Amino acid sequence: MRAMDAEEPIAAEAGGADGMESAPGSVGGEGGGRGGRSGAGSGADPQVGADPRAGTDLRAGTDLRAAGLKAMREALPGVFPEGDDLDLRDGRLGEELVEIGLTSVWGALWAREGLSRRDRSLVTLGILIALGAETELRTHVRIARTNGLTEDEIAEVIYHATGYAGFPAATAARNAAREALAD
Repeated sequence: MRAMDAEEPIAAEAGGADGMESAPGSVGGEGGGRGGRSGAGSGADPQVGADPRAGTDLRAGTDLRAAGLKAMREALPGVFPEGDDLDLRDGRLGEELVEIGLTSVWGALWAREGLSRRDRSLVTLGILIALGAETELRTHVRIARTNGLTEDEIAEVIYHATGYAGFPAATAARNAAREALAD
């Protein structure tokens, strides 16, 4: 099953880099370490932690890939088709970057308890502004709206960032946010 190619920044965000822009396709359940999924019996040493092929944190018994897909779908409703066979690889250099982001960012961080999704959006916007990560910021402005932030609150995050990340970073963030909100 293929995800929408029109969601280039969203695919990029899933992997945390802009090299993922050609968006998602489908993952099979088997496969030698290329995003295929395997269970706890995959031969990984539970003392070491996660089996990178499976996206499963063996210590916690959590399927980070499934948790990541759920969190991404909630943050970006209608963008990713349903089903566990979603493949975020594009067949090009660094194609597994999005799968890594899916498990390590969306599964291990966004799916955690402890902060609300709204609070995570506030923190993420501030970090992305400071990093100058405009591609990811465009995506996270849309996610922030899904998570309940208003345009005025997003503007306040940008204003606040001038004092810590600098005026040029805040100006670039404002431009990225305007683009994201115009879509």
